[in-house]
Amino acid sequence: MQTTANTNYSFADFEIDAARRLLLKNGEAVSLNPKAFDLLLTLVENRGAVLSKNELLDKVWENQFVEENNLTVHVSALRKALGEKKNENRFLVTVPGKGYKFVGVVQSSGDEEKEIIIESRTVSRVVIEEENEAPETEIEIAKDNFPKLKKENVFKFQKNYLPIIAFSAAAILLFGGAIGFAFWMAEHKSNNRELKLTKLTTSGKVTNATLTPDSKYAVFSQTETDGESLWLRHIATGSRQQILPVKPVRFVGLAVSPEGDTIYATVFSPALPDPQIWRVPLLGGSTEEIKGIATGAAVSFSPAGDKIAFIESRSSINENHLLIADANGANKKLLSRAQGDVRSFANFNANPVAWSPDGIEIACAAREKTGTDAMKAGILLVNPADGSERFISEKRWDYVEHLTWIDAENLAFVAYTSEPWQGQIWTISKWTGEVRQITKDLNSYSWLASGGGNLLTVQKNAVSHVSIGDFDERKNQFEPREILKESGLVDNVAFASDGAILYSSSASGKREIWRMNRDGSNPTQLTVNANVTFGLTISPIDGAIVFCSTDDGKHSLKLANVDGKNIRPLTEGTDDVYPNFTADGQAVIYQHGLDNKLITLWRVSLSDKNPLQLTKTHSTHPAISHDGTLTAYYFMDAETDGLWRIGLAASENGSFVGKLSFSKAVTERRMRWHPSGKFIGQILYAGEDINLLLLPTAGGESQIVSGLGKGDINWFEWSRDGKQIVISHTTETQDVVFISR
Repeated sequence: MQTTANTNYSFADFEIDAARRLLLKNGEAVSLNPKAFDLLLTLVENRGAVLSKNELLDKVWENQFVEENNLTVHVSALRKALGEKKNENRFLVTVPGKGYKFVGVVQSSGDEEKEIIIESRTVSRVVIEEENEAPETEIEIAKDNFPKLKKENVFKFQKNYLPIIAFSAAAILLFGGAIGFAFWMAEHKSNNRELKLTKLTTSGKVTNATLTPDSKYAVFSQTETDGESLWLRHIATGSRQQILPVKPVRFVGLAVSPEGDTIYATVFSPALPDPQIWRVPLLGGSTEEIKGIATGAAVSFSPAGDKIAFIESRSSINENHLLIADANGANKKLLSRAQGDVRSFANFNANPVAWSPDGIEIACAAREKTGTDAMKAGILLVNPADGSERFISEKRWDYVEHLTWIDAENLAFVAYTSEPWQGQIWTISKWTGEVRQITKDLNSYSWLASGGGNLLTVQKNAVSHVSIGDFDERKNQFEPREILKESGLVDNVAFASDGAILYSSSASGKREIWRMNRDGSNPTQLTVNANVTFGLTISPIDGAIVFCSTDDGKHSLKLANVDGKNIRPLTEGTDDVYPNFTADGQAVIYQHGLDNKLITLWRVSLSDKNPLQLTKTHSTHPAISHDGTLTAYYFMDAETDGLWRIGLAASENGSFVGKLSFSKAVTERRMRWHPSGKFIGQILYAGEDINLLLLPTAGGESQIVSGLGKGDINWFEWSRDGKQIVISHTTETQDVVFISR
């Protein structure tokens, strides 16, 4: 806002010192946050006049993207600061249906012309809702009332990449036109403060996106045949240029410096032991690696641009860390440590940290164990000076991965639910802890950035396909036929004991196990309230089903009869996933741990349900040979070159037997053992094409079978005789969306 800096205003025991931006009472300063002061000054300068909510928003939050609810909160904060009691209107009057008026007797002084102070704030936001005075218990008016940061409850967790794919719905949003998000809708009848959601790309191939601080340019990466490329798009004109040509990497984090001239791109490649950060000029040019930082996610700049905040994983000690460093990577400083099963920070393919515009806090997406042993996500505020911390609110979600500050008070973020896997955009006030969901549709959202009072995100639409085809190891081309096409995520498929296809689906509105014939006919729901998530397996003896079920943040294994009935618990863990039946049907081998935890393999007997730990080092995604003697798993070969390989262990006791190397660059953790035992099938991508890499278990040259489909693989399985393969994969359109008012 813009105001003369020389005028002082006095009323009752109060004085407004506009030059020093202070509210005084009997000469003593009264604490007000900056916007509350601006609001008071605006009302006093226009004393006696009724100012509508739109007028106040335009004056106090000029050209900014803020919630109208903030106006209510700040008016209540003023009343509390001025000592007004409920229903007392000594100074401020609410004129129903019209706005607010300052009615106190005011004297002004110092009218001589002096300098003009211009205060510019770049990002805020507005929610439209019915205007009601906020309860006094919800009002935070002073810095002194802000909860002190305490160094306590240091969590220990980090979140690796999880496949987050939403239900899709055609044309659920109108691009290029005005859209009412949920919490903006109530007041739209009385004003036109609508949001516009504009689609900036149409390729459907966007993988990551961010925004320059002035919101003039979008920076985004997109998939190509041989990797990903990086692009710049001028939002006003639509013109675009390539920043970086196609590289054999994935862009798993993008951030633009406060000056708006430099991009920090976090890249991942299976050929690299660790992700890298590339410093790239906004308009293109040579890249420079920022040495010494091994994060798999986006960094966040301090307001001055001289430092960055980021998350690093330390899987060898079962930790990940929130750190800050100089912008060149030097002088790293540990702020917060996440350990084991207690806390985790998101640290792959996300923007999990956000440095506040005033520089005094860093917001961090963190999951922690609750009183019920479930892992839930919230937003942690950490002081970069001393590492003291507090959660911004007690509100929790299944996952939080993408954060951006709208202004010094408000954060926008993407929170995910596991039923179904879907990300929606929310906002939260660090002063009041109030949360609001601003998107509520059948799309999913990822990546989030703010600038110039606007937001930018990536919107996802997903369609799943289940296909089946004949397999012949002598042929290099697979020819599947589609038997199911469904909106949303079908992430588990398996052959039932009678040869039918079992799969997980949200067609009923819940994550359940379904059954269909091999030609796709007669789809039938088997389970009720199963909440199927990370994997299912079928007993080779009696067709019983073991699956991962997620309930209130806890992932455990459950057992059901062949018909999906009589569901009962098999394990009591909080992160038991990816089950595999042993050949005799008497036990299940599974992965224990997700996210930052030390992920290991365990075995549980169906008879006594006592779990037995098989591996003690990091090992994921088990696959059991059909004779049951060996279990294959992924591990990072730290003793050699630090690259991922397939380990082989005895299924009975977990003793190490050997390892297999990949002959091609592999990014997907999806493998199954062929029933013959001669080779392991490993998913291999070539651009958007899904192929199968056959790795001989006895050594020898590998073979590529192409033609499994396009998009992202969810799961695949061989039939018991090894002559057919069933595949679930998802085609997903991802485009950049610009949200403005």
